[in-house]
Amino acid sequence: MDQKKIKALLSDYYQGETSREDEDALMNYFLNSQVPAELEVDRLFFISLNESAREEIPDGQFEEKLFAAIEEQGLKNDRKGTITKLLITVSGIAAGILILAGSYFLLIEKQIEDRFLVTEEHSTIDDTQIAYNEARDALLLVSQVMNKGTGQLVALSRMTDATRELAMINKFNKGANNLQAIGKFDETMNGIRRTNE
Repeated sequence: MDQKKIKALLSDYYQGETSREDEDALMNYFLNSQVPAELEVDRLFFISLNESAREEIPDGQFEEKLFAAIEEQGLKNDRKGTITKLLITVSGIAAGILILAGSYFLLIEKQIEDRFLVTEEHSTIDDTQIAYNEARDALLLVSQVMNKGTGQLVALSRMTDATRELAMINKFNKGANNLQAIGKFDETMNGIRRTNE
């Protein structure tokens, strides 16, 4: 095949105007003939086309399986991130509660110890009514101190409610990002329409 015909076929090929026979002729030429240096790039192109034609094509559901695997991995990562954030939040709240409870019980123990300091002269109580009154007073004191301490836990429940609201804002942000992608698609479609007009 002469060089002029090859160059003309190549031009038609790159313009998408060749028949199957023309393409086979080009493939045969570049695979089985001596090619001038100016057509070396085209020869390499047709060699790679020939090699890729021999590669095994995956089953028809390959893309679907690939996208499903990517989506599943993304969901796993989202769940792991959400669970990790939740565990960090819960462990922080639990640590705060433990510190408050520990401090609370230390203070109560100190108050009870100061109030009912036992001396040698009052080491035993003979009258049961006095013992009952003292026990009742001690339990009332414990109850009052506990009620003061648990009043502070209301703030923790407000913080938990606030974190739930932040999770909803995060979902809103994801939706807004999806809307941006739709906006870009819309801009592209408008550009294509303008080009076609």
